Amino acid sequence: MASLKRIKNILRYGLGENAREKKLAAKAEARKKTFESNLWSPEEDLVKRDYKSYDEYLQHQAAKLDKIEHRLEETKAEDLADFKRRFQGCSFLSEARNVLCLGARIGTEVEAFHSIGHFAVGIDLNPGQDNAYVLPGDFHNIVFPDGSVDAIYTNVLDHVFDLERLLGEIGRLLRPEGLFIADVLQGYEEGFVPGAYESTHWPTKQVLFDKIQGISGFHLEDVRDLGQVRRDHWTQAVFRKPAD
Repeated sequence: MASLKRIKNILRYGLGENAREKKLAAKAEARKKTFESNLWSPEEDLVKRDYKSYDEYLQHQAAKLDKIEHRLEETKAEDLADFKRRFQGCSFLSEARNVLCLGARIGTEVEAFHSIGHFAVGIDLNPGQDNAYVLPGDFHNIVFPDGSVDAIYTNVLDHVFDLERLLGEIGRLLRPEGLFIADVLQGYEEGFVPGAYESTHWPTKQVLFDKIQGISGFHLEDVRDLGQVRRDHWTQAVFRKPAD
């Protein structure tokens, strides 16, 4: 029997490919209205979602997995193949014996690193139950020791609360000449509109890359177009921590 939600969608959008396009267009318009509302405020050259407190941010971000876990499980095989493609195409990763994945959700990127021979572990505010790949933790306050990580990977910079604090943790954890690898979405001036859970965004990717270098002192080693993955376009940037 069709769920009540599916019945409502059929009544609103109809059936078939045209219905899917109508639904996606409606979602995009809703995202745009939310982004243009007073829920977001400029902060220097970025924009940030307005939270009343850090605790509110933590609770909001931790709630996301419950909304998307079923979809992540459904697309896991496809996502695993895509992560392997991204990582195998990054020649800099040959330097890394171990990788820490930030905001790793159910751990598909960690599995991808394992499959190509890296020791890897993830952290996430809400890794779900019985997750063998991801530890519970806040990437603004990571428990691992200084200089203990060869490479740090993330694709969730749009979910940070405090970019400067996060980059401080990344710089502390990386060994000298260690790598920070970030897969990032387009900026809001380039076509991407933040949705219900993004907390920080940038006008263009280059603004973000310049911001990262300015805060951290990392050197931008490489920028690589990853192409379209479902509805979003991704770019991979590789930064290097300076030698001591």
